[in-house]
Amino acid sequence: MLPFLKRTAPPVPTKAVAAEEPEDYSHFVSKGLPPSDSEDLRRVLALPERNMPGKETLEQWASDLKREFGKSNASCECKSRFRRPCCSNLLPVQAWALTEARKVGGALGPIKVGGGKSLLDILTPMVVGSKIAVLLLPPNLKHQMLAVDWEYYGQHWRLPNLAGSRFYTPGAPTLHVIAFTELSGAKSSDLLQKISPDTIIADEAHNLKNRKAARTKRFLRHFKAAPGTKFFCWSGTLTTKSIRDYAHLAQFSLKDGSPLPLHYSAVEEWAAHLDPVEFRAPIGALVKFGTSPDAREGFARRLRVTPGVITSGDTATCSASLICQERKVDVPEEITKRLKQLDADWERPDGGEAFTDALSVIRCANELSSGFFYRWIWPRGESKAVIDRWLEVRRNWHKELRERLKHAAVHMDSPLLCAKAAIRWHNGYLYIEREEDGTETKRWQVPPKTKNSPLPVWDSEFWPQWVEVRDTARPETEAVWVDDFLAQDAVEWSKKGPGLVWYDFCAFADRIRSLDGAIVFCGPGRDGDKRVSLLRGGERALISTRSHGTGKNLQMFSKSLVANPAGNLEQLLGRLHRQGQTADEVTFDFYAHTESYRRSIDTARNRTDYAEKTLTSQMTVNLATWTF
Repeated sequence: MLPFLKRTAPPVPTKAVAAEEPEDYSHFVSKGLPPSDSEDLRRVLALPERNMPGKETLEQWASDLKREFGKSNASCECKSRFRRPCCSNLLPVQAWALTEARKVGGALGPIKVGGGKSLLDILTPMVVGSKIAVLLLPPNLKHQMLAVDWEYYGQHWRLPNLAGSRFYTPGAPTLHVIAFTELSGAKSSDLLQKISPDTIIADEAHNLKNRKAARTKRFLRHFKAAPGTKFFCWSGTLTTKSIRDYAHLAQFSLKDGSPLPLHYSAVEEWAAHLDPVEFRAPIGALVKFGTSPDAREGFARRLRVTPGVITSGDTATCSASLICQERKVDVPEEITKRLKQLDADWERPDGGEAFTDALSVIRCANELSSGFFYRWIWPRGESKAVIDRWLEVRRNWHKELRERLKHAAVHMDSPLLCAKAAIRWHNGYLYIEREEDGTETKRWQVPPKTKNSPLPVWDSEFWPQWVEVRDTARPETEAVWVDDFLAQDAVEWSKKGPGLVWYDFCAFADRIRSLDGAIVFCGPGRDGDKRVSLLRGGERALISTRSHGTGKNLQMFSKSLVANPAGNLEQLLGRLHRQGQTADEVTFDFYAHTESYRRSIDTARNRTDYAEKTLTSQMTVNLATWTF
């Protein structure tokens, strides 16, 4: 018997996930032990069940919703101006989601990419009778929502009042559209508390899975203070590797009706068996889901039939075939040599940095596979002693900061806010007391190291050292090119006709642009969003995976080249293979010329398999024909 199977599990608290959950609870549960017959398991097994409605029922629901919230518009510009299918009728999954959202008062929606989630975002507040609602979504989708989608869907549907707009419809709810990045900002620590919404909708809700992120901590804090808030969330990639990704989302949306555990210990126990880990725990009490020796199928069925869980199942939103194929390329000898050296020594190719973790090695291997590597340079000519001291203090400060953020609080849940608290502790500060209308009533100087301070303070050990050395060195990032073979091949592919070249590394994009001045560059930021919105399908475009690999409607294209590794293949394939695609075949070419590139593709596909098995929603990645 393996040693870890002999350990005795320590007592575990029974606190629910909705409270301030530890970022890593695994130490409370002995790895390898089978899940127990817990209160959570008994509650989940006793939940009511229902199946996906039939075609006639869905059509009736769609008709009823259209009659209640639709607008007649015989001269719409859905196709002529917006180049999209007409949105006058709801898709079956949209009718189901909206009808059940009204009935249950919450929704957990693992709805496949291209399943029509944007219309759900803005109709949900209308359907559930909200007064003040918040829509959380990625920043690029916020721009698309306000610049395009609002007017597009407004042709056929009555919409909420948009917060900040000069137009107002009496009786309609007010919708605040907030990007996840805005929720992460230093000035947004109590943003949700200030708005005080009765309803929150999260599009691409997987952006809330990381409990270490400031945005998720603020989201969790809101539900701790206002647990009655209605919550509706959807994502085509709700999970990639663990039920931990969405257990808290299921609780906030479905409350006691969640098909996942509500307590830390049970989440960890279930994850030990259900998650795609190398050494899975025995099935234990999860055998009650009805499948043995693997509970995944039984858990997936229980999830699927839970009221409030909306899955797109195996319904297709695109009739085009999807082909994923390898684009062959010869790897230069120098690239192969440096990759072998990196694998053996765990050092940056120029010998300037020794890596201490596998992720850094993988990142460097992907860079080398693209023909270059990043390094820090010191253009001011700092001495080795100064550089070493700077790196040491920076490492200590960042380690201390990470530990502090594990116990975040209001105005202390981001690096910037923690730094400000440390400054107040070590330097003191001037405090000004004001009335609610802003009128100053009192001011005084708070001395350094005052514990009972009116503003948050932090007695950081390494902040003074970091302040001392912070400006003594100023590194810059430089790309060192070994061979631009891959960039040249990507340009060759692009010149064969209209299509999208997806990139992840900025240096790689810069090299392609230097080789091909005619390619349309769709990078990050507002400028990139604008250029993407102007694409019509006949262009050759270089497009950022990070900025545009989720949420964008690019079905006017049918060919893509994935030039750098893409972590979320499900989202990426869904940019082209989605409702409105008119081509008979959609093709994605991938480079798989090195072990690190092949591993990234295999990892993404394996995560998709796990998500499909547990969420019972057919994934676009698995619809594709993979020829390599």
